[in-house]
Amino acid sequence: MYTLLVFIHVLALVYWLGGDLGTYISSQYVLREDLSVESRQTAFNILLACDMGPKLAMPIIVGAGLHLSTMLWATFVPQSLAIAGWAVVVVWLALILAQHSSKTASWPMLSDIDLFVRFAVIGALIFFAIWVSQQGALIWLSIKVAVFTALVACGIAVRFALRPFVMDWTKLLKEGATAEVNARLRKHMAVCRRYVWVIWFGLFLNTALGVKLIPI
Repeated sequence: MYTLLVFIHVLALVYWLGGDLGTYISSQYVLREDLSVESRQTAFNILLACDMGPKLAMPIIVGAGLHLSTMLWATFVPQSLAIAGWAVVVVWLALILAQHSSKTASWPMLSDIDLFVRFAVIGALIFFAIWVSQQGALIWLSIKVAVFTALVACGIAVRFALRPFVMDWTKLLKEGATAEVNARLRKHMAVCRRYVWVIWFGLFLNTALGVKLIPI
């Protein structure tokens, strides 16, 4: 079971980074003014498909990470946390998949519920990181959890930053590309990319901590 959980944990990281890279590259074509609106829409659809990797990877890392913690530090981390963690993962994944399907239009509240779950996860992880930091031998784990919490927060920030982008993107699709709309799209995307770079740095940092490249 331990080896399987490590495999899942690492595989989720790979899909997160790989999906983010695909999303990042696709976004460059979305903004290209020399392409037709139809071509840019195709790039946008590819962007949304690639973004499913990071979206699905985030909750899976939470579940696998908590489960591994209960196995490695059973004295400090109760087994019940693994059960609670996977329960949250199931709900979170269901929300993500439902939003990606046709149910988004008929159930607009899914986005709000998903956002609530993410804020709840942030609160729970902050509490967990503080509690773990008080266990002298687990400072390494508390740092990893704190970094991951920041990544979840950045994901929420990207969502809010994308709202004006979606509004201008809808305008582009309805009215065609204009210099003004293109400029606003570039501005909105630039804000999103700042958070993406922070996420990449955090993933690199947590990976380094995980393989003990940074001895803490």
